[in-house]
Amino acid sequence: MRDRKIRTVVTSALVAVVLLLSFLGVALAADPTADASRIIDPEAAVRGQEVEITVEFENLLAEPKSFALKEVIPDGWGFTRGTDDAGAFKAGPPPEWVWFSVGAGETKTVTYTLTVPVDAELGDYIIEGIVTGDTVENPVGGDTTITVTVFYDLTISSTAGGSVTTPGEGVFPYQEGTVVDLVASPDSGYRFVNWTGDTEEIDDPDSAEAIVTMDGNYSITANFEETPAPVLPTITTKSATGVDEDSATLNMNYTVGDFSPVKVRFAYKKSADATWATTNWRSKTASGSHPEMISELTSGTQYLFKAQLQYSDLVIDGTILQFTTDEGSHIGCFIATAAYGTSTAEQLDVLREFRDVVLLNSAVGSKLVAQYYQLSPPVADLIAGNEFVRTLIRELLVDPIVWIVQATGNMWQN
Repeated sequence: MRDRKIRTVVTSALVAVVLLLSFLGVALAADPTADASRIIDPEAAVRGQEVEITVEFENLLAEPKSFALKEVIPDGWGFTRGTDDAGAFKAGPPPEWVWFSVGAGETKTVTYTLTVPVDAELGDYIIEGIVTGDTVENPVGGDTTITVTVFYDLTISSTAGGSVTTPGEGVFPYQEGTVVDLVASPDSGYRFVNWTGDTEEIDDPDSAEAIVTMDGNYSITANFEETPAPVLPTITTKSATGVDEDSATLNMNYTVGDFSPVKVRFAYKKSADATWATTNWRSKTASGSHPEMISELTSGTQYLFKAQLQYSDLVIDGTILQFTTDEGSHIGCFIATAAYGTSTAEQLDVLREFRDVVLLNSAVGSKLVAQYYQLSPPVADLIAGNEFVRTLIRELLVDPIVWIVQATGNMWQN
């Protein structure tokens, strides 16, 4: 009998447990009765800062029911009730709002303010909330975390000639450790130079596009300067040297400026011709001088020539100069040539340059040169045949003339 009673009690207990578990299973599987969500603004805050919280829920039932909202907030944080139309309120903690009747499909909104303690540790803090309706607990979704952090100010400015387009100019607060993109944009006619100021955390202070890691309050400036005008190449025709009856060496000086490499050449023709002949283009990477000998010229003939330089798609010309080839039958008959006994003396190059640059570029000078060519052969023959006379003419006449021409070179050259 006693064993039967024990079995009856155990069986009853098991039935009760099964019924309880069945009831709990139904409750756990019940449909939600409210749809609730939370908005936290801002989600990152500093010590002592206020954070605005908004919770909104909707009655999902087909009939009015009573509802309660409970928000579990971080310990020690300040709480200030905001706006709501709850029928009852308990300050808690945790704070709780109660509505005795919420219509089917009706939405309720609660606002409140949390204040971060001034001694709060840095890190993440969680808010958990439940809306209870018709015995069903509905978790509050949406934002749940407030990050207590440190913010630093980034002060950005620029000099004339451009601006900082990212993130802009002014004072910008950033959370500690934030990596901020910096973009400086120059105006037309200007170029970016560098960033100055608190540049220790800028990855490349010389780049217009850089990043800065916010580990403190920083003030930086984008610097711009006017873009200098490009230095253009130049070309200068220099006088011909080594002129004889059928050849001459043409000379030039040139600069490449900002357009290296450039190309140079000479154009030349008989004075009476309309068409220019040219030498081949020569590539040059550095400024300097360039001589080039031309041959197969006609003796006793006046030639025009000019230096030319090409950069990009442009060709620029130097000044047009002149030279006259020696007469074939009188190569040793000019007075100066006879005085030195050779046509290759350096002094003759000085006189030829003066002739080509000064005399032949004026009407009076051209006439003097023509008269010289007419009168010099017999005088040259006399000088060439007498060593004493040749020395006398060279030292008392030609050498002084050469000296005067050289001494005044800065007045008539270039």
